[in-house]
Amino acid sequence: MKQIYLVRHTTPDVEKGTCYGRTDLPVMHTFAQELAEVKSVLPNLTQTQIYSSPLQRCHHLAKALAAEQAQDLPLITDNRLMEMHFGDWEMQKWDDISPDKLQIWMHNFVETPTPNGESHREVHTRSMDFWHEKFALPHETYCIVTHYGVIQSLLAYLLHIPLDKLFRIDMGFGAVVRVSLGLEGHCKVKFLR
Repeated sequence: MKQIYLVRHTTPDVEKGTCYGRTDLPVMHTFAQELAEVKSVLPNLTQTQIYSSPLQRCHHLAKALAAEQAQDLPLITDNRLMEMHFGDWEMQKWDDISPDKLQIWMHNFVETPTPNGESHREVHTRSMDFWHEKFALPHETYCIVTHYGVIQSLLAYLLHIPLDKLFRIDMGFGAVVRVSLGLEGHCKVKFLR
């Protein structure tokens, strides 16, 4: 049985109420404490292949987790694990975004991209591309350090949740979800943190 740990990055250093996705934000000063909390629910990662979004809020956590490995599995970054690109809305306050444009997007966020950005369908497509490519590999345990939108997308696929219901899946910074994959697609999901 394969064990896959989906780990959301720790708290980014950004003002609350800001729209961000692709913006490469650093982590908050609380990183060491949050790292300890994440590690407290993860197993020993010695034999674990670790993948990460290249954005520093994920990569910083992934490097800290990979530092404890006593073998030659490299930390691998993959652009498909990046957060949704909010285009023109990046780093704007949500309250400052045109209510009309926001309403159009929210009416069908699955298929409608943000201005000069992505739709959730595009995030889902690249997340699925990563998933189907990587989990054909022989490793038994994986750790994926990524973003809320990517984790939502993967869990929606695994749990057969329609993409327009993605926001039923809620998780905070530093969340850890264990996915156990058995024969014939049997899947169990457990929220560890």
